[in-house]
Amino acid sequence: MATLISFGEWLTEWFEVYKKPTLQPNSVRNIEQIIRLHTPEWLKRMPIIQITAFDVDKALSLTPVGRTRVYVRQVWHSAFLKAYRLGFIARNVMELVEPVRYKKQRGKALTITEQRQLLNQLRGKRIEWIMLFYLHTGVRRCEALTLQWQDIDYSENLILIKGTKTADSFRHILLTEPIKLILDQQRKQNERDKHYKGRGHLHKAPNGIVFPFSAEQVSRAFKSVCPSHHLHDLRHTFITRCAESGVNVNVCQQLVGHSTANMTLNVYTHVMDEFKRKEALKFTIFPDFGIKKGD
Repeated sequence: MATLISFGEWLTEWFEVYKKPTLQPNSVRNIEQIIRLHTPEWLKRMPIIQITAFDVDKALSLTPVGRTRVYVRQVWHSAFLKAYRLGFIARNVMELVEPVRYKKQRGKALTITEQRQLLNQLRGKRIEWIMLFYLHTGVRRCEALTLQWQDIDYSENLILIKGTKTADSFRHILLTEPIKLILDQQRKQNERDKHYKGRGHLHKAPNGIVFPFSAEQVSRAFKSVCPSHHLHDLRHTFITRCAESGVNVNVCQQLVGHSTANMTLNVYTHVMDEFKRKEALKFTIFPDFGIKKGD
């Protein structure tokens, strides 16, 4: 088998057997796109046992710079590693491939003023309730879009978030009164949409989905009302509001599904540094102690 199978054929087999049955729809779609859109046809046609590190380096150089290239390398590495463990190839060629250097951009939380402006811009729009859900929960984009009504436990006031990014992504968050209101309004909107004919631009989501939008729809819609930010900044905004509200960092870590407290602590440290700076600017060697002039 190993002498005949091409890399493209192996990617398909690996995807169907080892990935598709075990991952959430969003992750399945991402891997499928990497195979279909970001793996060159010439590399797919090559027998897997003949592919060299230079071939992979060349193929990676053709992919978009940034996170896409990181994800492509991860997918190829996983596929080659499985082929090696199964004995189809003598060595995982990805061990010889140059690492992808990518500096993750730091999220930019909305200020209180920007947050108020956003809420005003959202009022009455179809995306209002999903954006408020992001602000009140800090969930990732795909975590909200894959949320089902059956994941909401009204008796225990909990919401099951079936994240896939890290081991801690699969978690429960609190169903607070503001979130209940958001979900109630979204349910009413979904019911109205069922009877509204001619809405051809609606995303055809499966039954039971809370927010019937595509990933592209919500990102594009958010950018139209808040052009200076990215949708993921709402997650950073939630963490920032937690820090400003005095929420314990470990609790916040569990709420947002970070794998380590350090990721959450970075935001908390930034908020505290800003607080200390503002407090330090109050210093004067002539405090008035509230005494009026002339007293």
